[in-house]
Amino acid sequence: MSEFEEGRRIPFRKIGAFSAAAIALICIAELIVVAVCGLPPILGSAENWLAALQPNRFLGIVRTLGLDIILVALYAPLYLSLFFLLRTFRKGYPTLILSIAFSFIGIAVYFATNPTFSMLYLSDRLAAATTEVQRNQVLDSARTLIALWNGTGPIAATILAGLSGLLVSIVMLQSRKFRPIVAIAGIIGNALQLGPPVSIMPPAYPLVDPYLIMLGALALLFWFVGIALRLFRAQASE
Repeated sequence: MSEFEEGRRIPFRKIGAFSAAAIALICIAELIVVAVCGLPPILGSAENWLAALQPNRFLGIVRTLGLDIILVALYAPLYLSLFFLLRTFRKGYPTLILSIAFSFIGIAVYFATNPTFSMLYLSDRLAAATTEVQRNQVLDSARTLIALWNGTGPIAATILAGLSGLLVSIVMLQSRKFRPIVAIAGIIGNALQLGPPVSIMPPAYPLVDPYLIMLGALALLFWFVGIALRLFRAQASE
């Protein structure tokens, strides 16, 4: 490998390592908040979502998974870093390309459909509402956003994120550049993101879904930590 190519790869590994570490920290913060405060208000009514944003804005953003905006943005440098690390495994090259494509499309769809900033605006309007008519207008707007958030775009973004992570985890396992347990955690965590929408499942499914989400979140947390450690070691060995 030429000096130019080597120098081009190293920053991606460093950036990817910090991205994976930052994603892991965000996941830990969200898990702690869920453990302390309960399930995110976004799973409830429009009133609950907007109310969660009012007493303490930062805590409300964390409770409503608003930090996922930063998390998803960090996927871009992370997947690029994994691509540069794993591309020498020629058999997995087409899978890596497909993973990168799914990842970037999913990121674009996520940002196009995420309602976080709109809900912040509506939360301020709800706090300033002085009549029941104004309050109902704000709540109707929030319900519309929630309906869109549970629609095709966000579901597609989640599926694309799960597919991209699943594909790159399979390459990680085959290439042996990561510990098998890290790759397996990625396969499990990302596969659980591919679960069917709650709206089309039997009535009893919502009782099980939170536990599957928690299992997937823990597996993904382990995956991100494993990736960060591997990329830091790869950077240090250069």
